Amino acid sequence: MRAVVLEGVEKSFDGTPACSQINLSINKGEFFTFLGPSGCGKTTLLRLIAGFIAPLSGAVFIDGNDVTNLPPEKRKVGMVFQNYSLFPYLTVSQNIEYGLTIQKKTARERQEIAERYMEMVGLTGFGERKVTELSGGEQQRVALARSLAVEPEVLLLDEPLSNLDARLRDKMRAEIKSLQKRLGITTIFVTHDQTEALTLSDRIAVFNQGRVVQVGTPRQIYDTPHNVFVAGFVGDTNLFRVARSGSTVRLENGMELSVPAGSESGDWLSIRPQNIRISKTPSREPNSFQGQVLERQLNGVSIDYIIELGQTVIRAAELNSFEKEDEFRPGTTVWVTLPEKRLRLLAE
Repeated sequence: MRAVVLEGVEKSFDGTPACSQINLSINKGEFFTFLGPSGCGKTTLLRLIAGFIAPLSGAVFIDGNDVTNLPPEKRKVGMVFQNYSLFPYLTVSQNIEYGLTIQKKTARERQEIAERYMEMVGLTGFGERKVTELSGGEQQRVALARSLAVEPEVLLLDEPLSNLDARLRDKMRAEIKSLQKRLGITTIFVTHDQTEALTLSDRIAVFNQGRVVQVGTPRQIYDTPHNVFVAGFVGDTNLFRVARSGSTVRLENGMELSVPAGSESGDWLSIRPQNIRISKTPSREPNSFQGQVLERQLNGVSIDYIIELGQTVIRAAELNSFEKEDEFRPGTTVWVTLPEKRLRLLAE
C-alpha cells in the first residue's frame, strides 16, 4: 500500500525552479531517503509533503487522501528539523506534550504518552529537565519523541543528525533505524550523506538540480548507477571518458578495455576503487596493465592507492591488514586489473 504519493509536483522560488515534475510513490512502513547535494530540492519537497509550503502544480497524497491544500496540522505527519526546533523555556515533557495539547488530549493522557515515548527513545527520568541542559544527542531524542508522540502516519526527518559528532551520529543512526522498524512507521529521511542513505534506507531517491535522477534500493543505486552524477555522488568511483567499438572501449590515452557483452552504451566508464585488483606479479587476465604507485593513503579500515597507468591515474582500494603494511609503497611497480564484470558504461 502506498503511504505517500507525489504526482507531477513542482515548486519555484522567485522564478527559480526548486522541484521539477516530481513523481514518487513511497510504501507504507518504508524507510525512504531523499539524497542529494545542498540546493537540489530535497528539503523543499519534504516541506511540501508536510504542508509548510504549497506546490505550484501537482498533487500530494497521504494514505490515499489528497492533502495538497490541507494545512500541516491536518496531514497526520510528524517532522524532525535539522536544528530540532525545541522550545528552550519548556521542559522535556512539555516539549513532547506540545503537539498533544493541540490535539486536545487530557493532562493525564499527555503525561502517559510523553512517558511512553521518553522511555522509547532512552530518556526515562528526563521529563523535568530543561532542553537547554541536554546534550545534542539528547535534544535529538526529544525532537524525535515529540514527533512520534502525535502518532503520525508519516515521519519526516530533515537531516536530523547533521549537528552531531561522527560517533554519536553513528549511534543515533542505528537507534532511528531500530525504532522505525519496531513502530513500522513510514519515514522519509533527507540527507546529503551517502553513508546515512545507504545504511538506513529501504529505497533511495537521488536528486540533482530539482529532479529525481534515480530511485532504487541502496544496492541498486550503488552497483548500477544510471548516470555519471549518481556514480560520482553515491560512493567513490573512477570515471573515464571513452569511445566504444563493439566489446571494447578506448580511453583518451589510447588504453583499450574489454567491457561485458550486452553493456549499455555510454560515453563514460566507471569502476569502484575496491573492485580494482593490484598485484606485484604480472597477470594474464583481460584488462591488466603495468603501472606505478604514486601515493598510499591510510583510511583506517581501508588503504587507497593512487596509481599511474601511462597517462591515466586511477584510485584502487584494499582492506587494511597487517600483511598490507609494507605492500605497494609509493614507487612500487604493480600490475592492475580492472575486471570486466565490474565495469559500467554510463551516460552523462
